[in-house]
Amino acid sequence: MKKYIIPGIAFLVFIAGLASMMVPFIPLGWLLIALSSLLIAPYLPFVRKFIGWLSKIDKTGFVEKAGEKAAKLYYWADDAKRAKNLEAILEENKPSKNT
Repeated sequence: MKKYIIPGIAFLVFIAGLASMMVPFIPLGWLLIALSSLLIAPYLPFVRKFIGWLSKIDKTGFVEKAGEKAAKLYYWADDAKRAKNLEAILEENKPSKNT
């Protein structure tokens, strides 16, 4: 039952992000949409590509840290397969240090 919690949370966070984007004085819309896409990445291939691209252009390591926390959430939900999938997405798209 726990493995259905994460897609539900991702959907609710996405809806909250869309609602926040419509209200001009709440600047959390893009952040919430990015968080929901990170949570749903192991389920949808086009979101995997988006997260891979995002982690390649991120020079601060924020996406990698957020991905590690999302992977811990998958481990909490007893879904090690998707946690390892998310870790693999982030690992194969790490930015190179020399650029």
